[in-house]
Amino acid sequence: MSVEDRVLDTLERIGRASVEERRAVFVAVALVVVLSAGAAVSSVQMQMGMDLYIDDGSETWEDWSYLKEEFDEGNNVFVIVESDSLYDPATVRAVDRLDGRYSSIDDVRTVVSLADVVRAGGDGGIPETSAGVERAVKRFADSGNEELVDNLVPRNDMTVLLAPYGNVGTLNTGGFMPTRGSDVIYSEFRDETGFVELPPGTTATVTGQPVFENAAFGLMLPEMVMLFGGSFTVILVVVYLIMRGRLKRGREVLMPLGTAMLALVVMMGVMGILNYDFNAIMLGVMPIALGLGIDYGLQVQTRYIEERRAGGSPVDAAGITSRTTGKAVLLAMGTTAIGLGSLFVSEVPPVRQFGVTSASSVAASMAFSVTFLPALLATFDAEDTDGGREGAGQEDDGVIESLLRRLGGTVCRRPNLTILVMLLVVLSGAWAYPQVEPKQEMMDFWPQDLEEKNDLTYLEENVESPKVMYVVVEGGDVYTPERFRELSDYQRVMLQNPNVNYVDSPVERVKLVNNGTVPGTNAGLDGALREAAADSPFDAGTVDEPTHLVLSFYVNDVSGSEVRTLIDEFDGNARTVLDDEVRVTGKPVLNRNVIENVTAGLTPMTLLSFGLGLIFLTLAFWSARVAVVLIAGVAASAALMVTGAMYVLGIPWNPLTVTMSSMALGVGIDYGIHVYERFEEEALAGASSVEAVVTSLEKLARPVLGSSITTMAGFGVLVLSRFPVLSNFGKTVVLVILTSLVATFVILPAVLTAVTMVRDGERCRI
Repeated sequence: MSVEDRVLDTLERIGRASVEERRAVFVAVALVVVLSAGAAVSSVQMQMGMDLYIDDGSETWEDWSYLKEEFDEGNNVFVIVESDSLYDPATVRAVDRLDGRYSSIDDVRTVVSLADVVRAGGDGGIPETSAGVERAVKRFADSGNEELVDNLVPRNDMTVLLAPYGNVGTLNTGGFMPTRGSDVIYSEFRDETGFVELPPGTTATVTGQPVFENAAFGLMLPEMVMLFGGSFTVILVVVYLIMRGRLKRGREVLMPLGTAMLALVVMMGVMGILNYDFNAIMLGVMPIALGLGIDYGLQVQTRYIEERRAGGSPVDAAGITSRTTGKAVLLAMGTTAIGLGSLFVSEVPPVRQFGVTSASSVAASMAFSVTFLPALLATFDAEDTDGGREGAGQEDDGVIESLLRRLGGTVCRRPNLTILVMLLVVLSGAWAYPQVEPKQEMMDFWPQDLEEKNDLTYLEENVESPKVMYVVVEGGDVYTPERFRELSDYQRVMLQNPNVNYVDSPVERVKLVNNGTVPGTNAGLDGALREAAADSPFDAGTVDEPTHLVLSFYVNDVSGSEVRTLIDEFDGNARTVLDDEVRVTGKPVLNRNVIENVTAGLTPMTLLSFGLGLIFLTLAFWSARVAVVLIAGVAASAALMVTGAMYVLGIPWNPLTVTMSSMALGVGIDYGIHVYERFEEEALAGASSVEAVVTSLEKLARPVLGSSITTMAGFGVLVLSRFPVLSNFGKTVVLVILTSLVATFVILPAVLTAVTMVRDGERCRI
């Protein structure tokens, strides 16, 4: 007995046993679902922020974590204070009260404000007149701090308070999907701002990247409910419209949906077991799992009804269904799991998690479709042999069948011309592949129509240095005059870059109180550090160990390749000027690392998924020729056509759209497998090769279109998401399915027709 026969016999036995031992199946499924739900509730959390997209084993992550843990730096909250009388002492005192309130927040290391500048430039207090305030500010700026003052007071009616912090505690812990991260710091800043009474005509706006992240984070749970509810509703309507002519009772529509829902619970359990967090990227898994799950269930239910109508008993119907449709579902599941599983090579952690959890949901959907669903169908079957309403489900040719038959005839008459035209379309997509660009900022992946986003944009437009890059210096005792002079040289070199505006560091604070120079002795350095701690508006006590310190460089709102150039310059100059070990980090570094990793994994994921898919289908069909036709004719063609459409529609690469090629293999090739399987069946029944192609299209028009529309409904709801990363992914997947249909109904038939006509010397008779 061949391997294929053993697999088919095993599937048939599973189907028959599922009906004969229904109670055991229900108990086993219930146990799996309960355990999965428990794992999900106890472990799965919701999370937001750029940290998610950095591999926690990478050097970038280690440098970022080290900065936050050792120096309480890395994140920055800005508070924009606008006033008609900014230099009025009452306004400065209000700023001072805000400074004090923010400084009391546990996670905040220090706060720098206009009040600090006024004190440092005056006699340690706030003058009683506006003229006195202006003189104090000018005196501080003239002492070598002009860039700092310009950043803190970008306009005559605006000042900015800067509050850096490192790690943040957790809020609302316990329970399913507790929140954590930036919401802690934002809620405390908001509360403290409300406690301060501002003078008339004065406003305070809390902003910064953590604030925007918190606002976007707050949309995640409503977004998840909306997307899941929308997917479920649309799919329910589509399935009802497709299946109502074949079902006796309307409630039977819920059965395939039930298997898909159970697969979702198992998927969430897998997330809990693997300690995966729920984030914006993982929101895309829900509609995907639901769409693919209902696709498998729909095919099994349709075949079961067909066998019952033919007079088979529930046990026999389940056995035949599992043997025939179960084979197609198994092949589809295998290719889909390979396509999605290949995402595990991505450099972006949420993309890897996306692949693993999606593959687990597909595997669970397949398992439930050939076990739980037959048992459920048999339980509610009531032993009627028609399997549905009287007269329902007759094989009548309709508009769809006629259109597909005509399409098949057209392709058959001119297969070479069809192949040539489609080849030009596919090659256009190949040309567009390198033209599709990623977004340059992670912030662009999240909702843009938020007040917090407008505040952040306002900050970036008005503040010269809204971003900070950090250089952590380690090695021996860095608190010596020699090392400080080296660091001073390094700072001077970096400040020559037009994108670097000013620097805060222990070196700079020492120079500030020592006439712009570094003391020549250790005792002089220690004294200058103590004096700086008392006089500088910056906290001089950010260093806990004498073996390391941090240099904070305030830079322009740089993005894209400029960031990589700046990172390389920071790192290269550090290795040239300094002998110490250095770490260059900060939010701009994290952002650039993520953007580069998004596209870096695209080609490896594509090659891996298509390579493994080719091997899998070669073994499944025991034919490399068939595997190449399916992979190249359907999956690869669809992927390249999607790339062309992305270029035309302006859809960028992001952590989800880079999965496009894997989705084309995992989702689209399912249709090609069904058409090829029916082609083989018709050919074995004695039809000519051309007739077999046309009949395959005609007979599979409804089920393939029904499955594709159902899947598009699940994915398409993502287009409505407020998260651009999800909305663009929804558009991309809809394009994947549409182009997969084109490849299945046009390219694949043309290739099959051309190959068989050449092989058999046939002429088209349709």
